[in-house]
Order: sequence, then structure tokens, then C-alpha cells
Amino acid sequence: MGHPRLMPNDRAIIINADDFGITHSANQAIVELFENDSITSSSLMVPCTAAIEVPKLCSMNHKIKVGIHLTLTSTENYSLKPVFQEYDLGSLVTDEGFFPKDLTFVEMNADPSQVKAELEAQIIWALSHGIDVTHLDSHAGSVMGLATGRDFLEIVFDLCEKYELPFNLPLRIIDQSFFSRSQKSLFEQRIVSAKRRGIKLIDDLISLPYHLEPGENYDQMRDRLIQQIECCKPGITQIVAHPAKVTRELQSLTPHFEKRGLEFLLFNDPLIKHTLQNNHIKLISWEYLRSLQQSKKSPY
Repeated sequence: MGHPRLMPNDRAIIINADDFGITHSANQAIVELFENDSITSSSLMVPCTAAIEVPKLCSMNHKIKVGIHLTLTSTENYSLKPVFQEYDLGSLVTDEGFFPKDLTFVEMNADPSQVKAELEAQIIWALSHGIDVTHLDSHAGSVMGLATGRDFLEIVFDLCEKYELPFNLPLRIIDQSFFSRSQKSLFEQRIVSAKRRGIKLIDDLISLPYHLEPGENYDQMRDRLIQQIECCKPGITQIVAHPAKVTRELQSLTPHFEKRGLEFLLFNDPLIKHTLQNNHIKLISWEYLRSLQQSKKSPY
């Protein structure tokens, strides 16, 4: 996908599929969405067993764009182990050797040097398997300090600089009413740091609820997304999706399998594509921001 040149008042959207590699069915869905030009980007969970399928999928289809979904927590019914194997990462795992499911555990216990070792191992795994990594982001916000205020963003920024990659931290995060004053202050500091280091960030985020709301159906979910697209502001916005085909494997790993199945349908929906076109949205991928960062250019 070629990228249009952005002007200051343009509205650009990255449609990013999170959790590439979490299951075979998620991989199938994400590849199909790329084939249909229904998404523009994805984020790979390297610790997941189905991640091993992704390098071959990328080599077979050059539409696929992949960043790293930096992972420090297990997910629902799916226990994950660190990728780094040179020595034990005792501060990052439970007594059973798995990442915890609880963000608080990570923030209270993680040794920064072990955090860096594991996150870099995930990046290196992807690069060594031939994946052209486009960006970094955070699974479940595990580097963001969302639970206790102890974040690992400066460690992530070190990696962004080393590998010349942008990061998924929206500038308008400080406008969100559900964050406390101390959280907003932390994000303000980190945004200043990222800009000083030359790390490209996006402007805003549209994140679909991870689970079905009470009584929510497909039409309501689609109408909400259409409204969010129509109301998005100038700049670069990422839409976060978790698409998958519903299989027994998916059902065994997450209680939210129905929502993931609906999101697969949602981004193939002609009404969503029509809304993007009618609102003159420019679709881009993280590859665009990476190229700007590596060339030290402004997005406009």
C-alpha cells in the first residue's frame, strides 16, 4: 500500500489488528483483512505459539504490515512464557514461569533490566525471522503504568531509538477524562521525551471495547464505529481491532470470542469502507510513520 502525502488538516487513519499470532484463527482473519484492504497494520504477540506462522504469511503476502505487540502479561485463559531464554526473568513471571495476568504484578515486581531484555528479545525474534517490523505498541498497556503509575516507557523508547521505530502513544491521551491527574502528568512527560528522541507518535486512538457491551449487537457496534470515524479529528488516528474467526481454539482461549468474530466482519463491512471514503479519510500504515522517523521528517 502506497501512502498519500498528508497535509495539516488531513484526517489519516491506521486500522491496526492487535494480537496477530494469538491463534491460528486470528492469523487467518488478519491475513484475509489485509487481502481485502480492510486493515492497514497489525501487531504481533511474539510469545504466542501461533506467532510462528506469521513470518511465512508475511513472506507470501507483501500487503501484511507487522509491528510488535510488546507483551509482559498472559491473556485470559492463555498463559504465556518469556521469549528471552539466556537467564531466568524471575521478576517478570509467576512461580509457574508464566507472565502474570495482572498488570499490578508487572508494575510492582518487574526489574527494568529484565523488562528491556524481554521486550528486545521479542523484537529480535521478529527481525531474525524476516519480519519487517513497522512499530512498537503495548499489549494490555503493560508498559504504560496504568495500574500503579510505574511505567516502562523510557525503556521502550530506548528500543524505539535503537531500532528506529515509532510507538503507539497517542498525543491526545492527556485529554482522556478517565485518566487521573498523575497519569496525565506521566504521559505528558513521556510525550516530551519521545519528541526529544525523535520517536514518531500518533495523534489519537479509537479503541473498540474489548468485550460486548450489555445488549450490544453488530449493528450497534458498526454504528458506533461509523460515528467515531466521522468525528475523528485532523491528524493520525489508529483504530484498534482484535479480529479473529470463531473456532473452538479461540473459544477456549478467550471469553470474548464473539466480539473478535464480529470485529472480523466489521472491518470487511462495505458500510465501514464507504464511511472512510465519504469522509475523505486517508488510510496509512505504521510503515509511513517509520519512514518519517528514519528520514527525520515531519508528518506534514
